[in-house]
Amino acid sequence: MSGSPYPEPPWRMHGRGVFVAMRVPVGELSLPRGMTPIAVGGQAMGLLAFVEYQAPSPLTYRELIFMPCMVSAETEGGRRVRGYWVARMYVDSEASLRGGRELWALPKTIAHFALRDGGVDVRAEDGTTIGLSFRSRTPALPLRSSVVTLQREERDLVRFRGDFRARVQLAQVRIDHFASTDPGWTGFAPSRRLPLPGAHFASFESLMQPPRRSESKAA
Repeated sequence: MSGSPYPEPPWRMHGRGVFVAMRVPVGELSLPRGMTPIAVGGQAMGLLAFVEYQAPSPLTYRELIFMPCMVSAETEGGRRVRGYWVARMYVDSEASLRGGRELWALPKTIAHFALRDGGVDVRAEDGTTIGLSFRSRTPALPLRSSVVTLQREERDLVRFRGDFRARVQLAQVRIDHFASTDPGWTGFAPSRRLPLPGAHFASFESLMQPPRRSESKAA
């Protein structure tokens, strides 16, 4: 798009990241209309992630993501689609913020990221503060994976897909501090870490696919 601050998708990205699985009580979440949580016994598997996109990515920036659960929704044509619902996403790049919101309907907000040895502290414009520490525990092994998100934008269901090729290590991840009054974090405070190690993507290449839009049956 001429004059746009962000490139047209697909975006071929490079970087590193840390991911930790959370057990989130779905009764604490307020999902967009038409979305059904995928859960067992009222508990969903969520993800908290810190990602740093580095050169030669078309945009370089840092990102913190809270995805409290997988959801499913029905399209106007009767087909069910599913993906992770992103409740909050922080970035330190205006171009990434606009691209995420306008292309994939992702709820990006500007934040400041302070990297430190073995961790990061995040302070967002909505007042949220969070700190993570992480330490790798194993040799890096190759992994291929994909992630799909599902957001709602007015009448549309908007899907994002990212395909990853990475070198991954098991990692010890600790949440050092957290404070927020933003409603997007409602399910985070009562959530619990799953009894699993975190994952450190020591390096990755990803292809962020163009958005796929379909009209929701519940529009």
